[in-house]
Formats: sequence, C-alpha cells, structure tokens
Amino acid sequence: MSELTVEITPAEYARLQTRVLSLYTSVSILMLIGIAIGIVYALSLGTLIGPGVEESFGIDLAILFLMSAMLMHILDRTYREWPEGRRVHPAPPPQITAKTANYTLEIVVIVGAALLIAYVFGPFLA
Repeated sequence: MSELTVEITPAEYARLQTRVLSLYTSVSILMLIGIAIGIVYALSLGTLIGPGVEESFGIDLAILFLMSAMLMHILDRTYREWPEGRRVHPAPPPQITAKTANYTLEIVVIVGAALLIAYVFGPFLA
C-alpha cells in the first residue's frame, strides 16, 4: 500500500491553523460563560437545606468541574497548536523503585492515620 500525502501550501496551512485557533477560542469563551452561569446558579441556591437543593448543587458542581476540565484541555491543545510550538517539554517520569514505592506507602499510612485520628477525636472537639 502506498501512503497518501497531501501537499498544503503555506497560505492554506496558515488559514487552517487560524481556523482551528478561532474554534478553540470560541469554545473557550463559551466554557467561561457556562462556568460563570454555573457559579451564579450555585450562589442563587442559598442554603443547602431544602428539597432538591443538595442534588441541584451537586449536579451544578459536577458540570462546573466538567467545563473546567474541558477548558484546560482546550487551552493545552491551543498551546500545542500555536505556531511557535511548545517551549517547555515535560521531564520524563522517574523509574519506580522499591524506595519510591516504600515512600509512597509511608505517606498513605500517615495520611490514613491522620484521617482516622480526626474521625475518632473530631466529635470531641465539636
């Protein structure tokens, strides 16, 4: 099988790149508007006691997190598509050794113990 190659002129490439960046910009603006509307809605709910208020707040919060993640993805993608290219390359992850696994396990045990202590002694402090 032969590979299919398409020749794109520099002017066509610049037009396509501008189109993609304008699409990303418009979606980012829509996400920011949606986040603003979600924040206003969450603030208009008032106290979280009442029939359906907790559920409405939870759904709104989930949608806000989803829109924030989408916005971060789009901004990252825009940065990668920018004509300048990436200026910062992430460092490769380190090798997982017994020492790093042991250190991670120590942190998990310490955090778990702190949470257990807070759970046991929390009612006495309130």
